Amino acid sequence: MLDLIVGKVGPVFLTILGGFLLTHVKIISREGIPFLAKIAMNVFIPAMLFQTLSQSDISAHFDLRLWGSYYSGVLLNFALVFMAARVWLKAKTDEAAVTAMGGVFSNIVLLGIPLVQAVYGEEGLVPLLIVLSIHPLTLLGLTILIVEGTRGGDGHWLPKVVRSVVRVMRNPIIIAIVMGVLASLIDLPIPEMINGTLERFRTAGPTIALLLVGAGLYGQSVRGNLSASLLCTVAKMFVQPVLVFSVAHFVFDLPPLWLTIVTLVAALPAGANVAVVAGNYNVCVDRSSTTILITTIISMLTLPLLVLYAGPQ
Repeated sequence: MLDLIVGKVGPVFLTILGGFLLTHVKIISREGIPFLAKIAMNVFIPAMLFQTLSQSDISAHFDLRLWGSYYSGVLLNFALVFMAARVWLKAKTDEAAVTAMGGVFSNIVLLGIPLVQAVYGEEGLVPLLIVLSIHPLTLLGLTILIVEGTRGGDGHWLPKVVRSVVRVMRNPIIIAIVMGVLASLIDLPIPEMINGTLERFRTAGPTIALLLVGAGLYGQSVRGNLSASLLCTVAKMFVQPVLVFSVAHFVFDLPPLWLTIVTLVAALPAGANVAVVAGNYNVCVDRSSTTILITTIISMLTLPLLVLYAGPQ
């Protein structure tokens, strides 16, 4: 079992540490992080997702139980954090919504994909991508809907929500997933030269993603409402995995590998989109950054333990 941690999970977190150290010694500059992120999120990772899905038998893997298992647990957690923020922290509605997002939104792209690929390979990557396909639209859409619903003044909130949803749908990662699924369903042949190019991007994508996680940790500090950040951390790292596991196992009876994947995704640290939404609306900016920092640090212990407990599939 320890070979699984040392051989597969260990390199993932050592790469994250490498990103942190490279930023510390100024090989990766703070100004260069957005550039690396843009390349990874717009080129390398979409190419990897398209290749993985286009070469998989999606019709054999797609199962609505994956969505039901994951999003039932996540949305229940969202409601719990939202109500706790309103009652315990006396937060306004928009503050409670952004706080709740911090307690549920997983860093699937930068950390989840490299981790699952390293440990479970292509077989684990496909159910993860099925979950990811509606992840931004569902959770970003819900948060934006609530925040925009509390804002008045310059017009109706619905057009703003629609514009936000359209922006999500235009994301290269979402486009790559949709195109990959379509290519799989019609059994589209990929020319060898294109496939070879995608393979090179596929190798670079997860590595750059992990370096970005480490680089993003450098220079961060705990700030803002610590009580809110701790609420999000407990919800994200401990409550959410239990809820998703319980629903997936006892309600939907997922097979072992799928059960492991949805639980692992639920246990990932908070993703950068939490800070993006907070910054766009100028709501809970500091606490969102702190939540990302704390959950990422904790995940370096909890994720290997979870993988060790689940064992090889």
